[in-house]
Amino acid sequence: DPAVATSTCAHCNREIPSPNIALHSAHCARNLHLKCEHCGDMVPRKHMDQHYDDNHAPVNCPRCEQTVEHELWDLHKRLQCPQRMLACQYCKFELPAADIFEHQDVCGNRTKYCQPCNKDIRLREWIGHELLLHSKTNAAAESSRSMLEKEEGGCHKQVRPAFGLNHKQLFLTIAITGLAVLIGSILFQRRIGSSEA
Repeated sequence: DPAVATSTCAHCNREIPSPNIALHSAHCARNLHLKCEHCGDMVPRKHMDQHYDDNHAPVNCPRCEQTVEHELWDLHKRLQCPQRMLACQYCKFELPAADIFEHQDVCGNRTKYCQPCNKDIRLREWIGHELLLHSKTNAAAESSRSMLEKEEGGCHKQVRPAFGLNHKQLFLTIAITGLAVLIGSILFQRRIGSSEA
């Protein structure tokens, strides 16, 4: 049996014997699948509108009312929407991202009393203050507690450092806070620049 020449159907991408391609293509176009012009997937003709709506249609953000490309929707929701809610790092109150940096600027200037220093410390400086001035004190206290536990058979519960954070967590918190402030100032400058233009 000699090999029969085939042609590729433009609708379903299947190899069809060349003598039958015209009939197959007409049937396929009328009844079966279409190739999505956005992603190239073969989609049943009757589901093409739904496929487009679910996978490719621009999304209207209900918070900021911007129209966002479907592919960028998750990024917009999590990181770019100026109306997404963020918690203040000092008071944990939730505000829209567009307002959070101004709020934190004021909120971070509130003070907390440091008993070992006998003075008020700004909240924005609190973690660094604890780390720089009291981490050795905390480490010495942890060391003496640890020795006491060993002497007494470990009957005392180990107490975590201030705020329940160890030093690695403290450094990570400082790094994340610095990154958030940097991103916020860039976004704030862009917003000011676009409003002036």
